[in-house]
Amino acid sequence: MRAAVLLGVLLSASSVSAQVNAERLRSTFTDPGVYLQLDGAVTWLRGNVDFLEASSSLSLGYNHKIHTPLITFSASYAELSEDPYLSMAFAHARWTANWHPRVASEVFAQAQYNAFLFLRLRALGGAGVRFNLIDTEAFELHVATGYMLEREIFQESQIPNDEPHPVFNTNHRWTNYLTFAIRIDETLSLNNTIYVQPRFDEFSDYRVLEEAALTLKHASGLTLSLGISLRYDSDPPTVLESLDVTLFTKLGIHLSRTSSTASAQ
Repeated sequence: MRAAVLLGVLLSASSVSAQVNAERLRSTFTDPGVYLQLDGAVTWLRGNVDFLEASSSLSLGYNHKIHTPLITFSASYAELSEDPYLSMAFAHARWTANWHPRVASEVFAQAQYNAFLFLRLRALGGAGVRFNLIDTEAFELHVATGYMLEREIFQESQIPNDEPHPVFNTNHRWTNYLTFAIRIDETLSLNNTIYVQPRFDEFSDYRVLEEAALTLKHASGLTLSLGISLRYDSDPPTVLESLDVTLFTKLGIHLSRTSSTASAQ
């Protein structure tokens, strides 16, 4: 009974994904001006099952002519019988400038903490070029490629002494992504993004992140997203699995201040 209740809570909870997909947010909110997206959920049980889960995210963006900066923050925490099993936080900033209808530049930075991946800090920054292959009201298709400098620091107490994976790690990676968005109507859209990030000096060491989400947007500003996220690391510490899969739902609110100046997307 306890396991069945816990399974139901997990399936109905909001996303505990390690990060916010900036491409999903950018494809959903295309009007010129400033916008703010807030998502969050709390699940609390006491009695036969003692359970707590809380998650939240905040995204702030600005669409003005050729410039589309975006900053996102998210955090998640969960415990069962007062025993924490999830604790993580994520921040991402990206500035995209569409200098040409088909070509844009991107500059980005990111910081991530995840206690249950034994990750004290993953910090990165980089730049690249984005190609707008198709950009219509109903369908978008973009690809991007660039350079990324990454610094990882793991919890030394959780890594065995004979672990071949270093506790402190600095990598130069080739970051690439492909994203598409289908706008079914004014309220419903489908977005899919896949990132592939091999190391320049060792292509067999790579990461893949895939996220697909269906988002429903109400005229009041409420949004509901249903999706799946997959994260694969080809060379994690031996105490960790290579693949993480998350099924998620997100309920949020979108606030915006529309600009009178048209935005070039």
